[in-house]
Amino acid sequence: MEDNKPTVPRVPPRPTRTISPRRRIILLVLLGGIVLAEGVWALVTYWEKPAAKSEVLLYHVCLGSDAKLCPAGLTFVRNQGEDTLTRWAQQECTGYKARRIIVNAGPSQDCNCSLADVTCATEY
Repeated sequence: MEDNKPTVPRVPPRPTRTISPRRRIILLVLLGGIVLAEGVWALVTYWEKPAAKSEVLLYHVCLGSDAKLCPAGLTFVRNQGEDTLTRWAQQECTGYKARRIIVNAGPSQDCNCSLADVTCATEY
């Protein structure tokens, strides 16, 4: 008698996808190194915050009675007494921590004016 059983094709077993212990250790060491480097970077950036950049505003001022007599390119401030430049600088430097005024002599006697450099800064 003949055996009429259907034959089932034999399927080879699937290869298991396990990582060898040696490769697993290498992978864990690499990941640990990355995590450690990220942690060190976070600590360094937390404690070593960059210094705030200071903002500086500089005016070249001509303090006089007539703007036409002042040299070109300067900010004209009408002279109205002794504290004119101080009051003007206070108004212009609102919001800044420090201001510095350096007054120079006028460019000529015909001008009847003084030149000044006014600096407004967030920090000195």
